Amino acid sequence: MFKHKNNLPFGADKFLAAFEGIEGGFAIGAGILAGLSFAGLDRKILLMTAVISIIVNGFNAAAVKYSTEHYLDELDGRETRRRFHQYFLPSLVEFVFYFLISLVSIIPLIVMPSVTAAIAYTCVVTVLILFVAGYWRAYLLGMPRWRDATETALLGLGIVGVGLSAGWLIHHFA
Repeated sequence: MFKHKNNLPFGADKFLAAFEGIEGGFAIGAGILAGLSFAGLDRKILLMTAVISIIVNGFNAAAVKYSTEHYLDELDGRETRRRFHQYFLPSLVEFVFYFLISLVSIIPLIVMPSVTAAIAYTCVVTVLILFVAGYWRAYLLGMPRWRDATETALLGLGIVGVGLSAGWLIHHFA
């Protein structure tokens, strides 16, 4: 049996929101780049499209976090008067981590000369970082580390795969 730790950085709600932002940011940033790679876009257009997509997806993730937590608490009768602290701050943390981590995922596209190599590198590094992040989160929560690390990496790989598949399908059938 694993023991849950209560002394998490930032508090449990913000800690988990940070990890949601890290996981979503890396995987979605890499998935968007992988999907867009089939469009044969100029590097500048590819970067602009990726950054705009990252901002919009990050905001969406934060909005979903806010509304889900708030409405579930309303339905359960546990709504707090500290809405800013209880709902807005975790959503803001998720957005900030999502945005910053997503930007990290596009750095290879900025510094590597080959767009294809940069996107492949981003996808591989994304899955590895997600594995490490899942392991670290499980360690801090007192959960099964290898299982959670593998799950996190596989979910990220799935998100990247969906982006890649969508780009391929659109490119070949549009």
